[in-house]
Formats: sequence, C-alpha cells, structure tokens
Amino acid sequence: MKNINRREFIKWSSVALALAALPHWPEEKDTEPAPEPPPTSLGRITTWWRHALRTEPDAAAEWVAWKTRDEIIPLHAAISGKPPWPGNPIWYQTDDGFIHSGYVQPVENDPQSEIVSEVAEPGFWSQVCVPIAEARWRPDSARVRYKLYYGTVYRVIGATEDDEGNWWYQLKDGITYAPGPYVPTWSVRRIPPEEMAPISPGHPDKWIEINLSNQRLTCFEGQGPVFITRISSGAGGTTPRGEYRVLYKRHTRRMVGGAENDRYDLPGVAFPVYYTWSAIAIHGTYWHNDFVRPHSHGCINVSNQAAQWIFRWTDPIVPYDEYERKVSKEDSATRIVVV
Repeated sequence: MKNINRREFIKWSSVALALAALPHWPEEKDTEPAPEPPPTSLGRITTWWRHALRTEPDAAAEWVAWKTRDEIIPLHAAISGKPPWPGNPIWYQTDDGFIHSGYVQPVENDPQSEIVSEVAEPGFWSQVCVPIAEARWRPDSARVRYKLYYGTVYRVIGATEDDEGNWWYQLKDGITYAPGPYVPTWSVRRIPPEEMAPISPGHPDKWIEINLSNQRLTCFEGQGPVFITRISSGAGGTTPRGEYRVLYKRHTRRMVGGAENDRYDLPGVAFPVYYTWSAIAIHGTYWHNDFVRPHSHGCINVSNQAAQWIFRWTDPIVPYDEYERKVSKEDSATRIVVV
C-alpha cells in the first residue's frame, strides 16, 4: 500500500499528478507479493481494544504480542497478506512481526524548530507534526487536557514563553471556540498560505463522484479524472446517495456527536468539505486507516493528505485567514454525485 508523504504532497504542482493518491494494492493473484516501503516511518495504534502483532501477515497466524491504544511502533515495510476482514490486505512489518494496517495511523516524529513568537491576528493554521501533541490549559500545568494526534489541524492565536524558556502556542479553532489550550511549539508545524493555495481555480466543470460500492472518490474536471482516493463512507447505509453541491468548507472542525457507547469527540478534523445541511462532509481521518469499508456516521473519511487536496481544489475557495466559507449567490459550488 503506497501512500503519499507530506513532502511529496506539497510538491504537487499539477492537478494531473494527483492520480498518484490512489494507493497500489497488490492483486490477489500475487502469490509472493514483495514488501513495499511503508507510508511513514512510524505508526500509532488507534484502537480502544488490543491489536495483535503476528508472526505472518495473516489474521490466522500466531500472535506474538499485543499493542494498545496510542502505542507508537516502527514501520519497516507494507505487504499484502490475508486480512481479518474483506477489502484491506495491507499489513505493516514492525520490529517483532506483522500488524494489520486498518487501525494503525501512519505518523512521523518531526519536531519543529521554528517559533513564531509574535502571532498576528487572526493567527495561522498549524498541523500536529509528532505522533501525539499534549495540550494543557496553561503552559505550567502538569495535567494533559487533550491528546492531539498527528495530522490534525488547529489555528494558533498566540505564543508565550514559560519560566524555563520553553515556548508554547495557544490554540483555538479545531478545539475550542474561544482561546483554548497550549501545546509546545515544537509539536505543531505552521501551514504556510502557499500550501493552502487553490488548485485549478476557475475551472468551469469540477465535480466529484463518490462510489459507495467500491469505496472510492474521484475528482473530475469535465470528463477527465484528476484525483482518486479510497474512502470510508457511513456504516449501515448512513451516507445518502444523490446529487449535491458543496455548501460550506472549514479549515478544521472539532466533531462531537453520538450517544453513550457510540459517542465521539474528535478535535482537529482536517479540512472538512460539507455538502448537506445535516453536516455530512468529506474530511480527514486519524482514528482509523481502513479506507476500503464503511466506518463513519455518514461522512466520507479520507486521509488527511487527500482531505487537504480536495479542500484546495473544490469551490468555493476559503481564504487563508478565514475559518469557514459558506456558499453565497456569487460563488460557484462544486457538484458532488454519490452513487
């Protein structure tokens, strides 16, 4: 399974190259598939239950260890094997065996040296660049209030230096409506405006097809596909079929919902593109890595990299300084067809 890393993603200057976003999965007829490079050097366990490490890339193979939520493991290779459920054959090779990719978030540990000590209003967009960033209500607090995961997005609205000379950013959008918690500056990367610049602006015939049968999203300009990615749609048929248009877009969103055992609270969901007034959106995902079968409450889950590309490409355009842009009478809005 070949995913794009951040450096490759940023280098995309041509829309046509976005076809590379569709991972290569070896065909089932391959009897001895060769290992491929992993999507990242590390993986984070995302399950609330134990995740088995096995002797072979096979759900029936002997288990050698259990991994638990938020453990960080090295990824040495990606290989096609026998999955625990249909659709996703990809396993990651780690130090002591193989682990199925479905609940391993590909992550990097890339602490930043840049410090923006004077943050001009309204702030700048940032993305967690380490496996887990620890957010505190005050820089001097011993208590970690939130775990913020790799790839999630927040607006930085201020910076402060503590008594020991360490710098902290204060976050807002993506986690709170008002000025919120603080994270170490090294744990997030500033997203510069050029990484959010519109892709193919002004094209008269952009549209998206979301195919629920094969769990695939394709962006078209006219009849030509320019971007393809795997998805996870709504479990239990919760993603409605039909024709829609983009209604509003946000750089980030804290998504909260459900009830009792089905309740969720997901800060920093990257680049949601909403197309129903019931808040169904295409958005980034960090709580699973199983983009071949339905998982969501109705939304379209894609990787964070794919979400950023779709956000940049779709209309209306959201200016860098704004949190949200709703479609007005003057705006064009990208058509979305769910089949």
